[in-house]
This record gives sequence, structure tokens and C-alpha cells, in this order.
Amino acid sequence: MTNLLFALNLLTAAALVYVIWRRDKLQSRVVFHVVGLSLAAVLYGVMVWRSAATEIHADEIPTYFLARTVTAALAYVPFVVFLVVSYARALGTVASGGVSTKEIELEEAKHALRFGHYTQAGQMARRVLERDQDNVEARTIMAEVQLNAGQYEKAIGSYRLAMTAVRDNAEFAQLVFAVAVILNEHQGDDMGAVRELDLIRKRMPGTPQADKAQRWIVRIMDQAAREG
Repeated sequence: MTNLLFALNLLTAAALVYVIWRRDKLQSRVVFHVVGLSLAAVLYGVMVWRSAATEIHADEIPTYFLARTVTAALAYVPFVVFLVVSYARALGTVASGGVSTKEIELEEAKHALRFGHYTQAGQMARRVLERDQDNVEARTIMAEVQLNAGQYEKAIGSYRLAMTAVRDNAEFAQLVFAVAVILNEHQGDDMGAVRELDLIRKRMPGTPQADKAQRWIVRIMDQAAREG
């Protein structure tokens, strides 16, 4: 019976965490840890009570149970304090505007992308773009997701939208190089890649990025001449 109740509680907790995860991932982690600690405490209590019932006299069971419970609780105190302080700070930072929901979703999208979870990364990036169409990071993530799916035109479109919103020249150059790679390696459009790279030379002449773009242009033209 105890095992059945534990399984039911675990399933209920999992369902609750999933529902909250769909709406608020930070809150779902809090619930997950609270439920986990609660279940661990209940199971520990059951095991201690059963052990006491078989090892000591019935009159001494309450004292034995209380002593073991207090000892276990004291052992968990540092961990519980750490969780409470960590989550209180995190929730407080979000509530005070120190970290926005957009920033949390962007971090989760980048994390998903690093581990190859492209569908999840795309979903998170799309949520950000629904609220902020000029978000360069979200556009770039969407481009990488589309590139992985073989949607080259969409990826180029996403990169170019990011290029129109970016202010930093180094970031602009990275986006242009990404588009040039797609045009040259995936679509065989050598002249399109050269035109794209020429944007860097015009926007930031005399910079290392412009020199790199020039080298790429020479390499692409040489390769095209050999193949032609």
C-alpha cells in the first residue's frame, strides 16, 4: 500500500510539474524540489517507523522515531536553506525586473540549442519574437534552427532580419558570414555570397572583419573560376 501511495504521489507531482513547466519553468523547479523533499521525508518517516516497530519495544517507538526524525531534519537543513535562499533570490530578481521573462527564455533557448534540442529552442525563440520582433539573439537562434532543418531561405531571412536590428559591427559581420556560408556551401550561389561579404567591406573598411571578408571573396572567386 505504501508503495502504491508513493507511486500515485509521484505521478501527481510529475503532472503538476509538467503543467507548471508549460507556463513558468522557474516555479516548476521550486515545486519539483518541494515535492521531492516532501516525498523523501514521508518515505523516511515510514522506514524509521517500520524499523522501530521491529527493533525496539513499543513504548519506546515514539521517542526513537522523534530522535531519528530530528537527526535527519538537521542533516537536511543546509540543503533546504540553500534551496530557499536560491529560489527566493531568483524569484525576487524576476519580480523586481532584474531578470525578465524574455531573458530567461533566451537563456533556455540557447541552452536547448547547445544540446541539439532544436524544436524546443525554436519554440522559446518564437515566444521572445512575439514580444520583441527586433531581438537579435532570438532571430539568430531561429536562423540556426531553420538551418538545421534545411530551410535555407528561411534561415537567410532570419539572419537578415537580425542584421537590420544589430548595432554592433562585430555581430553584424558574424551574421553576414553566416549568410555567406549558406549561399556558398548550401545553395551554390557564389556571387550572392560575394555580394553579402561586400557589405562588411563597405560598412567597416580597414577592420579585421573586412580583411577576412576580402579573403573569403578571393577564395570564393578562385573556387568558382576553377569549377567554371
